[in-house]
Amino acid sequence: MIGDCFMHIRKMTQQDVDFGVGLAIAEGWGSTKLDFEELLAFDPKGCFIVENNDMPIGMICTTPYNGFGFISNLIVLEEYRNRKVGTLLMKHALDYLEDKGVRTQLLDGVVKAISLYERFGFEKRYKSLRLEGNVEPKESDDVRSMTIADLNTIDRFDTELFGASRKKFIESRLNNFPKLCKVLEIEGELAGYIMGSERNESVRIGPWVMRYASKQSDDLLQELASEVDEMTLQIGVLENNTSALQILKKYRFAQKSFSWRMIRGRSGDWTFSDHLYAICSAARG
Repeated sequence: MIGDCFMHIRKMTQQDVDFGVGLAIAEGWGSTKLDFEELLAFDPKGCFIVENNDMPIGMICTTPYNGFGFISNLIVLEEYRNRKVGTLLMKHALDYLEDKGVRTQLLDGVVKAISLYERFGFEKRYKSLRLEGNVEPKESDDVRSMTIADLNTIDRFDTELFGASRKKFIESRLNNFPKLCKVLEIEGELAGYIMGSERNESVRIGPWVMRYASKQSDDLLQELASEVDEMTLQIGVLENNTSALQILKKYRFAQKSFSWRMIRGRSGDWTFSDHLYAICSAARG
């Protein structure tokens, strides 16, 4: 009990997805129903709802990988804020991750929540930039559409460069948005891949992963642009990735907002690799 609130935290279920989407929309976030369904499919026990007298008033999600994991979607209904509900949810999420052996936790924190995260021991590392723009389409002989037959190869490639397997997320993105998934092969070797997802009148890019910086990195972006019918492209990228930002600057992408990529626990370069040209999302890195 906090004040006159009788708090109870339970697992999020499929029946809570619309509630979660509603909270996210109210915050101005671009989350979709599929985003929450993917998180629940990745770890059915890792997302949580807080209730007051059996009425849902907030949520938080976790994404546990191998050794590190993400916390996301910490939102409380406005009328229940400043009652330590967010603190209660954060403690619950951290306990869940640590009980699973996840000793390093990461998140993308909006500015107004930084003080809360810092109280739990999170430290700011890099700005996580949100940009948008348009790209002139161009076809490349070295870029082709991704297929289900590529999935295991993409998973090995991505795991090496990201640090853990995101296969469930990649497979879902491929199944739902096949025309927005492209691979770059140079001399028969996988050099990179890019994926996108439609939301309203825009396409969110991510993940976008490159083996190494190449003049052909642009080819993936331009091939993706050929599939989007001039819809606005949105992308999240950490400010330390100069190669990605140079490409986005070239195409006149404009920064719309930013959060802070924060880390707690064991030190390391978890998910900060310059091979990661775009984050998949704030919820999963």
